[in-house]
Amino acid sequence: MIKFGTGGFRGVIGADFTKENVQLAIQALCNIAKRSKSDKPVIVGYDYRFCSEFACRWAAEVLAGNKIKCWLYVKPMPTPAIMQVVQSRGLDYGVMITASHNPYYYNGVKLFMKGGVDADVAFTGEIERECAKIEKIESVSVEEGEAEGYIEKVDFSRQYLDNIKSFLDLEHIRKNHCKILYNDLFGVGAVCLKPLAKEYEIAQFDCVNDKRDALFGGLLPNPIRPMMLSMRDKVLEGGYDFAMATDSDSDRLGILDEHGNYVDSNDILACLYYYLVRYRGMRGDVVKNCATSILLDMLAKKLGFECHEVDVGFKNISSKMLETDALIGGESSGGLTVRGYVMGKDSVFSASLFMEMVICMNKPVSEIVREVHTFAGYDYAIEEETLTFSDIGQVRERLAGGQPDFGKRPNRAGHLNSNYKYYFDDGCWVLIRMSGTEPVVRVFAEMKTPEESSGKISAVKKFFDTMEQDRAVQ
Repeated sequence: MIKFGTGGFRGVIGADFTKENVQLAIQALCNIAKRSKSDKPVIVGYDYRFCSEFACRWAAEVLAGNKIKCWLYVKPMPTPAIMQVVQSRGLDYGVMITASHNPYYYNGVKLFMKGGVDADVAFTGEIERECAKIEKIESVSVEEGEAEGYIEKVDFSRQYLDNIKSFLDLEHIRKNHCKILYNDLFGVGAVCLKPLAKEYEIAQFDCVNDKRDALFGGLLPNPIRPMMLSMRDKVLEGGYDFAMATDSDSDRLGILDEHGNYVDSNDILACLYYYLVRYRGMRGDVVKNCATSILLDMLAKKLGFECHEVDVGFKNISSKMLETDALIGGESSGGLTVRGYVMGKDSVFSASLFMEMVICMNKPVSEIVREVHTFAGYDYAIEEETLTFSDIGQVRERLAGGQPDFGKRPNRAGHLNSNYKYYFDDGCWVLIRMSGTEPVVRVFAEMKTPEESSGKISAVKKFFDTMEQDRAVQ
């Protein structure tokens, strides 16, 4: 059964991610498009993952078989580049073949709607229901589709790059002595960041892991703390101003400062918000998801604006940004966007904006982070841990029946979809979040000290340990 999570339909290649399931999802999209009488092309893109280029053709073949015009991207591109086509060309739908930051043996299908936004829950639910009713797949070969005029190969990469450049202070960026180390993690980020760095005239922009490797070098293609810290020695030896990395489809950003220290994604988002308001004179609220630091709330208040909190899923951030005309929105996993740009996370864009910030503020990254914390009066510590479970359904049942013993009672608790959040005094909180794309539970805690944050996570682990013990006995 095809099931869409917060980041589209994903599955293990050969098990859930199969030609049949890709065709089924696209046939469902075609049925819905025909019922809505949409007469616009559907853009289809893909990344460097194993099987992505084939799945891209499978999608195009079903669109053509249903006599729906398909714009088939001629080369691998970042996910947000496909979203940008949907937005700028006024399309109703877009398709991206990717599993984002998941391990190499995963692939998936992301869907986009009018405006270039992630498909919402209502639409993906409709896709799932449609899949269950389909008895026949309409499909023709790519060659036949091209001959009949239903498949057109396209390349809108120049427009994508120019759109990013239009948001930047190019005059000041080009006057730089910046030395940057970039790890592409064998993804598609370098396809766009390398030419952009050249156009920004970055003094030194050194790339590693910027060739295709469907196994991602045996690494998880996600710029999280352990992966970023593996670059520490290279940063110190090379005397770089900072290092950055993007995930496999370029919607998440990771940063190391000039000392090789990991810069938390919460700090990346906060620093960029601070920079846009205080240094570029822009105005507006900020939107974050429920797993993102209270630093954003404190910073927004100090700047004279408001921070809005939404459920996990960037579609929730983008819709709230449109509702509140917010300046910036993002999440603790490293994705963000700004007002007027594509309403989806884009690490090629955020990396470009981060480069601008460092160059224009003319300060080391560590000093920028310290300045933002001091300005906001932030003195908390946030911790995160990922727990793996074989049965997520049992996790939900366990949480529905009680809560961990945190040592003190929360002021209130909130339950939103797959998230359980507990709020304590002074803005402290604990979040238990069940992933919509993997059999894992992510636990976040933000308290006054690292020890207290770790203690709250330990309480959650202990709560689930008893469940696992009971399961073992059964």
